[in-house]
Amino acid sequence: MNRNDERGEGRLGLLVAVIVVGVAIFVGAKVIPVRITAYEFRDVLRQEARMGAVRDSDGAVRQRIMRQAKELEIPLEKMNLDVRRTQTKIIITARYEVPIDLKVTTYIYKFDVTERAPLF
Repeated sequence: MNRNDERGEGRLGLLVAVIVVGVAIFVGAKVIPVRITAYEFRDVLRQEARMGAVRDSDGAVRQRIMRQAKELEIPLEKMNLDVRRTQTKIIITARYEVPIDLKVTTYIYKFDVTERAPLF
C-alpha cells in the first residue's frame, strides 16, 4: 500500500466539519438567547395568570406584563396582549415576532402563547 496516494484526503472532510460546526455555533448564538427570553416571558405570563386571577384587575395585570416585556426587551405591543376573564377563568394571550438576522436570511421567531388560570 502506497501512503503517498492517501495524502490530503482527510483535509476536505475536516474543512467541511469545521464549517458545519462554525455555522451551528453562529446560529445557536443568535437563536438561543431569543428562545431563552421567550421561555422567561412565558413564565411571566403563567405567573400573572395565576396571581392575577385572585387579586388584581385586568388593567393591573396588563401593566405588569407590559413592564416585564420591556425589561426583557420583548417587542410586545399593547394590541398584541389580551387579558380577559370569564366566569371561571382568566385568559392571557400574547403575540410577538422577533426577526433574527442570520446574514444569509432573516428568521422570524413567532411567539404566540395563551395561559389560563381558574378564578377562585
